[in-house]
Amino acid sequence: MRKFLVFSCLALLSACMGQGNNHSSESGSVSEKISLQQKKSRVCSPDTVLAEGDGLKITLADYKYVEGLLNDRSKSFFSAHPEELLKRMINRRLVVKYVEDSGLAKRYGLDKEIEAFKKDYLSRLFVSEEAAKRVKPVTDQEIVERFKELFPKKDPSKMSKGDKDFIRNELKVKHYDEAVASIYGEVEKKLKFKRKGNVLTVSCCGIELSEKIRKGEKEKFAKERLKERFFQEYFYRKALKAGLDKNPEFQRMLTEYFASKAIEVFRKDLEKSIRITPDEVKEFYQQNRNKFYMPDRVKAVVIFVDSKEKAKEVEKLLKKGKPWEEVARRFGDFKAKPKFYFKDSKDPVGALLFAEGKPKKGEVLIAQFGEKTYAVVDVLNYVPGGVLPFKKVKRYAELVLKEKKLRELEEKKLKELWKKYNVKLENLDCLRERA
Repeated sequence: MRKFLVFSCLALLSACMGQGNNHSSESGSVSEKISLQQKKSRVCSPDTVLAEGDGLKITLADYKYVEGLLNDRSKSFFSAHPEELLKRMINRRLVVKYVEDSGLAKRYGLDKEIEAFKKDYLSRLFVSEEAAKRVKPVTDQEIVERFKELFPKKDPSKMSKGDKDFIRNELKVKHYDEAVASIYGEVEKKLKFKRKGNVLTVSCCGIELSEKIRKGEKEKFAKERLKERFFQEYFYRKALKAGLDKNPEFQRMLTEYFASKAIEVFRKDLEKSIRITPDEVKEFYQQNRNKFYMPDRVKAVVIFVDSKEKAKEVEKLLKKGKPWEEVARRFGDFKAKPKFYFKDSKDPVGALLFAEGKPKKGEVLIAQFGEKTYAVVDVLNYVPGGVLPFKKVKRYAELVLKEKKLRELEEKKLKELWKKYNVKLENLDCLRERA
């Protein structure tokens, strides 16, 4: 999850500042600054500052942490262009700071989302850690008994290592689930419910929560829902008391979660100012017709059978004009349905259809895709490629144009934020030394 949050945050902002672009004429080229810095001789440590601004600081340790979360492909690119990763880290932090300072976080209810995330994460973490303390070790006797249940006709003394490891892991999960259930069970015994009108209240251990019973809802379902809320609140408070909110890993998770939500808010707020007229959409379509090009495609139905003989029967019936729906039902393929296929070497059906040029309507092809898997392809229609007419892509063209305008607004706003928070790059030779 952590990797996804960080990478998605970076990806969202990557479009704003293209690779190699400058943030402002004042800041100058990152590459030029690197060249100047390389002339200096210094020792690079984890605390070495790479970027600094009002309320913003990124160290070499911060850079290494984010770099470690990237997938192999991204890591390869940023190893050759480390300044690009630094640039995106700065953009991300600037957005977070702007969303906090401008009041956008409160306006969009981000504070409530963060609180909900904290409660959910920490309550689960507390239960998980408590359960780990209670989990009983798996005994050899348990493994033998479970083996007998699974394989009553086999001799336990001849159990393979693979079977033993599988059963041990299964029992570990079972013991953990039992430990979790015991933790919830101890609290559940203490719960006291009371109802007044359509309001249900649960209390225990200095905590009291109330909720209205929904119209037409049975009381037992309302109790279950309220009970879940209570468990979360109860274990969240236990987690705070245990200091789990100070856990470095949790703090990183919280930071990344807030950043991802802040970027959503940032984009949503900028999007409100975008206005697009029908004439603009049409003009955009005319100037970018290549974006709306559709390659040659074939509408076809694939019917799967388990023998060559059946495939021949299917082919014969289809060529006689029998509806594919009827044929598919007769041979037990109830998932068959029309689909468009393109010339794609990665798609066996698409590759088959275009293997000998343009397939013709009514043509039936047979292919073997496995030892007992035969595909009978019924060509329903061939559609030549070309630029799609404006009427068909009007809505899509509007969305593409809107995204283009949003990227332009993001780029403009980020340039403003670099100036507003006085961002300065430092010690960039430490990045190049690592590349």
